[in-house]
Amino acid sequence: MPSARMGFAYRFATLGCLVLFWFGLSGLLVVARGDPEAFLRTTFARSSRADTFEHLNGVSVPFWLVHSSLVLIAIAAARYRRSDVLTVSLIGPVIALAISLLGQAWSDPDWYVVAAVCTIGWVVGTVAGGLYWGLKRRGTSA
Repeated sequence: MPSARMGFAYRFATLGCLVLFWFGLSGLLVVARGDPEAFLRTTFARSSRADTFEHLNGVSVPFWLVHSSLVLIAIAAARYRRSDVLTVSLIGPVIALAISLLGQAWSDPDWYVVAAVCTIGWVVGTVAGGLYWGLKRRGTSA
């Protein structure tokens, strides 16, 4: 019984983080009216360098689409109690976040690189989670 409760807590916490991030990203895109580069540049004009947010517009919508797909897979996995699918789906994003966090000079971050690397990780997680779910049915051994 404790493992079932732990599985629920894991699914709930993971799904909560993904959905909250989706709301934040969606809110940014709505408030910025599709131009997050200009919005962030004017908002953080005093505390950031001029080139910090360059080329961010080109990756923001694809990142939002891929993140939305990942959230849909996570919601479906949580609904059908497939913690294994949720775990496989998060491998790509975790690796991408680690690369982004460790690979940036945070005194002068390049947010385009962070968003692009995270987009690649999210694509990998979405595809891997979907393929894993399609190929590995519950209760079968492979």
